[in-house]
Amino acid sequence: MPLRHAFSVLRSCVLLFAVAMSPLALAAAAPAVDPTPYFAHAKYKSVSISPSGKYLAGLTTASNGRLGLAVMALDTREPKVVAIVDGYDIGGYTWVNDDYLVFSVYDGQAGLGEQRGGGLFAVDRDGKEVRMLSPTVKMAFSAGVLRYHGMRLLGVAHDGSPEIFVAVNDHDREHPDAYRVNVATGRRTLESLDKPGAVDDYVFDQKGVLRAVVTDENAVAFRTWWRPSADAKWEAIDQAGLRDGRTVPVAFDADGTLIVASNRGRDTFALYRWDAQKKALGESVAAYPRADFEGGLVFDPRTRKLVGMRYDVEKAGTVWFDDEYARAQAAVDKALPDTVNFISRGTADVYLVTAFSDRQPGQWYLLDATKGKLEFLGDARKAIDPAKMPARKAVRYKARDGLEIPAFLTLPPGRTAKNLPLIVLVHGGPNVRGVYWDWNPEAAYLAALGYAVLEPEFRGSMGWGTKLFQAGWKQWGRGMQDDLNDGMDWLAGQGIVDAKRACIMGASYGGYAVMEGLARDPDRWRCGINYVGVTDIEMMFTVTWSDFSDSTYLKYAAKEILGDPDKDAAMLKEVSPLQNAAKIKAPVLMVYGGSDVRVPVVHGEKMRDALKANGTPVEWTVYPEEGHGFLLEKNSFDFYRQVQDFLGRYLPAYP
Repeated sequence: MPLRHAFSVLRSCVLLFAVAMSPLALAAAAPAVDPTPYFAHAKYKSVSISPSGKYLAGLTTASNGRLGLAVMALDTREPKVVAIVDGYDIGGYTWVNDDYLVFSVYDGQAGLGEQRGGGLFAVDRDGKEVRMLSPTVKMAFSAGVLRYHGMRLLGVAHDGSPEIFVAVNDHDREHPDAYRVNVATGRRTLESLDKPGAVDDYVFDQKGVLRAVVTDENAVAFRTWWRPSADAKWEAIDQAGLRDGRTVPVAFDADGTLIVASNRGRDTFALYRWDAQKKALGESVAAYPRADFEGGLVFDPRTRKLVGMRYDVEKAGTVWFDDEYARAQAAVDKALPDTVNFISRGTADVYLVTAFSDRQPGQWYLLDATKGKLEFLGDARKAIDPAKMPARKAVRYKARDGLEIPAFLTLPPGRTAKNLPLIVLVHGGPNVRGVYWDWNPEAAYLAALGYAVLEPEFRGSMGWGTKLFQAGWKQWGRGMQDDLNDGMDWLAGQGIVDAKRACIMGASYGGYAVMEGLARDPDRWRCGINYVGVTDIEMMFTVTWSDFSDSTYLKYAAKEILGDPDKDAAMLKEVSPLQNAAKIKAPVLMVYGGSDVRVPVVHGEKMRDALKANGTPVEWTVYPEEGHGFLLEKNSFDFYRQVQDFLGRYLPAYP
């Protein structure tokens, strides 16, 4: 089970805000920057090596303009598109064995709000047969299905057979069952008949036996279960409430040892081997004091033994427990010193290298360890010149109550880091990790326009430990907002930014933070940019056409993490941008998806009307076909051109 599942709680919002300048300032304009190279879809995506190491697969644009799945044999170097699904683009895929791959789809030529993708398909390596294992939403509804039963990939058998493990919600929408599926025949076998409760996550061992699960009770109480063999009884090895430390299963090593992630007795999640005899945490696998481990484990395809662990803290990397992999990593890092380099392999002595950095969107290489030869394969985005991209630096600053806030800072290239105009870019969620050290098109684009960009991991964010996460409970518009202000003040105190020239921007929860920032601190921000943002917390509970309006999370856990609409009604009203719209003075750019079911457009419409009634400058756009974000290139290009024009009017970078 990916460690991120242990932290999954809510996926919500964004932020932005603005204030008019003098006519003289409005006359100044930043150099025009074309958003197309930044926000165009990548030409190549997700290259991976087969279990034997003899083949590569990747996503590339096919002849019909859709993303297709291509396979290339390393001995011939002749790529071939093996899967195209009519009316869809392939979104994600996995090697099952050297003969089969599985993949899901989406519609890259439709807006995010019109997506009817999903499904699960299998294709043989030569592309002779594509088998539908589970239909897309559109396919199911077209066939008259009233309730969609999705299928989610859990893993592959790793024994050379054409078998995978999937979760299917045939009987329970929120708690699916686990099945073994033969991708060559489509035959599936129920594996979770004796599950010990309402299971959220399943973990199979290296021999394909279901041996660990996590159950939950109304998203507020959790139990971890395991068993030493397929015919043994389930044993509860951990139980916890929302505020408790937890121990959750991650994977099994080749010898059958369970590997768990736990924050029992510590702030951050670390990895341990489970001691079955003592029924307690055993040997420590890896730990980091300032961030949770959530990057995934690496197993050798020849032995299925744990050989390494990915991590992603201030910068990503890999810890190797195996000398052979460590030597290969050292050789690659010596040849490519300016990028993070992830290596992977099959059973052959050839490694696939995925290289990236804050300036480099992504490249792929092949390392022949026997010959000591590193061969370049291709770029994810040829239009991006890394030499012209800004650096993105991991920083930390103290909030007013002493809590340390991780953040990433991007400064405009070619400008002195003194008295710069600032954009505080607020991530959505909010209970997710929002920021990573990589090439971020939004931060890079805003920096190219001449702005310093601060991306705080404010309290309530995940991935940086329990203390930071729980400090954000019931802190929308309060401590979470203070953290944004404190980051701005920290930069201004160093002379890096001009505190009188700042804008707040974000989407989803970030959009809420934009509107709340403008209402709560009207003299702090010159402008705001809110896209697909929440504008009233109460509406999250009352707008019944939201996709999580009847979710278990909203009924139970959200009342403790976000606020109870009955018991905390006064507090939620106090931190409602909509209820305090009259306090907003700065101009606002508001952009929504007309088909958004996470934050329905009514959030924006009510806020827009309230601002206009008070005479506040509002620029308003709705993309009817989009949802909770913008998928179509034309809409992304249009949105960021609007951002550039809006900032040029209300917060010019070069006054």
